[in-house]
Amino acid sequence: MSITKRQEEILEHLNEHTFLTVERIAELTYTSPSSIRRDLTKLQNLSLIKRTHGGASIFNAINQAIPLNSRMSKNISEKRQIAKKAAALLHDGQSVMLDGSTTAGFLVPYIAKHKDMIVFTNNMLTAMNAVNYGIATHCIGGFSVDQSAVLSGAQAYRTIAELHPDILFFASKSLSRNGVISDPVSEENYIRSLMLENAKFSVFLCDSEKFDSESLYGLTTLDKIDVCVFDKPFPELKTKCKIIL
Repeated sequence: MSITKRQEEILEHLNEHTFLTVERIAELTYTSPSSIRRDLTKLQNLSLIKRTHGGASIFNAINQAIPLNSRMSKNISEKRQIAKKAAALLHDGQSVMLDGSTTAGFLVPYIAKHKDMIVFTNNMLTAMNAVNYGIATHCIGGFSVDQSAVLSGAQAYRTIAELHPDILFFASKSLSRNGVISDPVSEENYIRSLMLENAKFSVFLCDSEKFDSESLYGLTTLDKIDVCVFDKPFPELKTKCKIIL
């Protein structure tokens, strides 16, 4: 999950242009082509881009079979901003559950600043990043959802049912102005519902691109969540939930 600022910039350029040559990326980032090639190799290993002859393409523009892995390349600055705000809810000695979302994954560096923390997650990339930060980490098992790093299934359900974490950080695809949280992926939606049942405290992370939208599968409403964290205000939103901006 951990990528450099320059690699974030590369993803932003690819999201804007779909395909770029190595030379053009080097020009845009004021970096040597050899360094760019190393960056592209790492991003491809994370399933965020596809290397092509002489350049690279963003994954969601060329391979719709892997939509979940491409999320990490979306709204990176907003997700970092949300994670920084949500980190105010962390303290030493917590058991923290992070759902499969990339937004929740950006909390890992902040969790690492505290002592005696335990992380539970069903995202393999988030788990690997937490391990690299030296955090006691448990990866919730299961099968890969849509060929992504997110795990679900019976094994994951059984594990989550036995856990009662101090705090849960989660995200979803959509938030309506009536406070309904929803997602287009049924497996991810269901596993989040199990996490919400057992967590002692729940935090919803949502960037403004998801405001005023609805997806196929309803999860819950903001009124049933303890805190929500946004990057921008949502004036039309109707909720009693505490909002951190």
